Amino acid sequence: MNNGAGEYLCVGDYISLYSVETEGYGYSFQTSSAHNSVYIYHNQDKDKPAKIPNPQVCIQNRYKLNKKYRKWLTAANSTPNADGGSEKSLLHQAKLAAQAENADNAAEQKRQLGKKVRYGEIIQLKHGLTKKYIHMCTSQTSQRDKNNMMVMLQEFNAKNAQFRILPQYKVKSEGEVVQIYDQIVFESIKSPGHYFHASQSFQIDHFTIGSEINLGVERSGFTLVRFAKENPELTHFVRGGSVIRLFHKELEAYLVAEGLFDEEITEDVHFRIRVMDQHRPRTLSPSTSGNTYWQIEAESGILNGDVIRWEQQVRLRHMTTRKYLCIDAAREISLTDDNEDPRTVFRLHSVLSERDEIRFESYARIEHVLTGFWLHALKDEDYIRKQFRCADSEQGMRGVRWDGAQVRQVAASGESMYDDAFTIHMVELENEDEFNFVAGMVPFLLNLIKDRNDGHFLNSKKTHAVLSAMDELRLFMIVCGITDKNRQKLMRNLRVIDLLVRLLQCPLDGVSDEANLIQVFKEAYEILYTYMIGKSRKNALYFAKYIEFFQTQFTQKGGIGLNVAQMIVELIRDKRKIVDRITHSQIDEFVSLLQKNQNYRFLDLLQVLCVCDEIAIPNNQTYIVQQWLQKDRKGENSVIYNKDKHDFLIHQLNLYKALCYGRNDYAINIITKELRYLTWEETFLSLRSDILPDAIRAKYCDLTTSK
Repeated sequence: MNNGAGEYLCVGDYISLYSVETEGYGYSFQTSSAHNSVYIYHNQDKDKPAKIPNPQVCIQNRYKLNKKYRKWLTAANSTPNADGGSEKSLLHQAKLAAQAENADNAAEQKRQLGKKVRYGEIIQLKHGLTKKYIHMCTSQTSQRDKNNMMVMLQEFNAKNAQFRILPQYKVKSEGEVVQIYDQIVFESIKSPGHYFHASQSFQIDHFTIGSEINLGVERSGFTLVRFAKENPELTHFVRGGSVIRLFHKELEAYLVAEGLFDEEITEDVHFRIRVMDQHRPRTLSPSTSGNTYWQIEAESGILNGDVIRWEQQVRLRHMTTRKYLCIDAAREISLTDDNEDPRTVFRLHSVLSERDEIRFESYARIEHVLTGFWLHALKDEDYIRKQFRCADSEQGMRGVRWDGAQVRQVAASGESMYDDAFTIHMVELENEDEFNFVAGMVPFLLNLIKDRNDGHFLNSKKTHAVLSAMDELRLFMIVCGITDKNRQKLMRNLRVIDLLVRLLQCPLDGVSDEANLIQVFKEAYEILYTYMIGKSRKNALYFAKYIEFFQTQFTQKGGIGLNVAQMIVELIRDKRKIVDRITHSQIDEFVSLLQKNQNYRFLDLLQVLCVCDEIAIPNNQTYIVQQWLQKDRKGENSVIYNKDKHDFLIHQLNLYKALCYGRNDYAINIITKELRYLTWEETFLSLRSDILPDAIRAKYCDLTTSK
C-alpha cells in the first residue's frame, strides 16, 4: 500500500473512501443513468481490497450556464416541430456559453492542481469509471433509508454536487490541511446539515451485499486513502492501474484472452497475430479490441497508483474477464480471480537500458517471479479456439468462422529468449472510457436475466429503468448519426450481444408481466439491429450462430416479429458467407411470412438474399420467383396487388429489382411476360403519371435503367 501517512490531500488527487462502519470502500460500477446509486462494500481488506473505484478530488465548478442550456435543450426536444428561428438562435447561444463555462472550469481545475485541500473547503468528487460527479438528489429518497435523500452519479455540474469536507472528530478543525488517512465527513452545500451516511447492510442485487451511501442528518465517517496524485508530467509513464496492450514484437501479436467477468472464460490466454500491412491502413494503428486490454497493478495492492519501475513486482489483470495472469509449477498459463495468489506476480525487464521508470512504448521481457519462467510465444503452434473445435463439422450457421485471425499458443520458457520482447502500448483514454461504458452496462443485464430465471416480474418502475439503460446502450453505438465500428466491437468483446440473446430466450407467453417484457424485448432487438448496421462482416458472422433461434421468433406477439425481420435483414445484407448458408427451407419460411404478413420488412428479407455486394445470386433469385410468384397465383388477392400501401409497394419494387439483378432471364421472363406482374406498359404509364407519388415514379424509373 502507498505509505501516505502524513501527506496532504491535494486538488486532482485520486482517492478511495473507506467506511469505518462497514469496513469497505465506496463504489459504483454501473454506467447507465438509470442505475447510478453509490454503494459501500462490506468486510474488505483495507490494505489490499479486490476492487474499488477511485474518485478524483475536483474544485467547486461553476454550473449556471450549463443549467440554462439544459433547460433550453429540454424545451427544444419537447417541441421538435416548433418553427422558431429565435429559439434556435437562443439555444445555440446557450450551448456556446455552456461550452465556455466548461472550458473555464477545466482551466481552473488545471490551475489549482496540486493545491492542498483544507477542512471547510467545498469540493466535488468525480467518479473515475464513469467520469460523472457524485450528486445528492432532493427529489428522490434513498432506496434503503426512506427518511434520507439519495446519492447518485450525474454527468453535469450543479450545486447538488458540491460538498464541504469536514473532520469527523474535533482533534482537527476547519482551516487545517486535510491529511491522508484522516477520518472525514462530507456535508451537502445544497442541503446544509445533511451528510453522507452509510445504510445498514442489504442485498443490493443478485450478486452483491453491501450498504448504500445516502444523505441524512446522521453522519458516517470515511478514512481518506489516496490512490494516486494527478501529475501531467507523468502521462508517458506506466502507473499502477494503467491500461495497456502487450504486443509481441517478433510475432507481431497481442496477448489476449476472451470472456466476461462473473461468467466463464471462453478463450484461454493466447497470442492473436495482427501483422502491419501498408495496404491495410487500419493495421498500422493499435488494436481497439477490448480483449487486448490489460491493467497493470503493483504487487503491493491496487491502491498503489505510483509509477511502475523496471523489475518491480506487478500483476497483470485482463480487462474483459477481470482475472489475473497466472503461471503454475507445470508451466500452464491461465487466469485466476485471486488477487493475492503468489502465482500471479511478474517482473518486467527492460530490453534496452533505460531509466528506472517504465515508459509507454518500451520493450520488456516478462518474468514470472515464483518460478523464474518467462512468457514465451510458440511461433509454430496454433492455438485452437474453443468455439471452433467442433465447428468445422457443422454445416449450418454454427459452422461459420467469424474470426479468421491467426492465433498462437503462449508458453512459459525456462530461460529468457532474445526475441520474446513485448511492446507496452498505452490504451488511449477515449478507448478506455468506451470500454468502461460498455462494461458498466453488463451488471444490469446479468441481473435482469437472473430475475427472469428466478421468476421475478418486471413492474413499471423497473421496466422504465431497464428501457432507459438499453436505450443509452443503443445510442452509444451511434456517433454523429453513424454507427461506430469500434463501439460495436466492444459489444462483442464484452459479450453484451450474447447476454441480449439469453434475455430474448426467456419465455414470453403466459407470463403476468407480458406487456412490460414485450417492451424490453423490442428494445433488445433495436440494440441488436444497431449492432448489425455497417460493413463489419465480423460482427455479423459472430451473430450468425443465433439465426436458427431468431427464425422461431417471427411469430412472437406484440409485433416483435417485425423487429426480428429488420434485424435479420441487416445481419444478412452483403454478407456472402451467411447468404450461402441460408437453405431453401429457410427461404420457404420467409416467403410464408410474407404471405401471412404484408409488411415491407419481409420483402427486404427476400431482397438481401438475391443480391450481395452488387453481385446477383441466380439460384436464390430463381427459387424465390418459383416459391413466391409462381406458386402463389391468387389474382387480385395476392400481395403484389396491394398497391394502396406506399411503403409496401416501394419495397416490393425493390425486391423485383433484386430478383432480376444481373439480367436474370428466368426472373425477368416470369415477372414481365408469363405472370405479367410488372409489364413494360405499366412501367411506362407509371413514369408518365403525375398522380403517383414521386418516390414511386422514381422507383419505376430505377427499374427500367437498372442492370
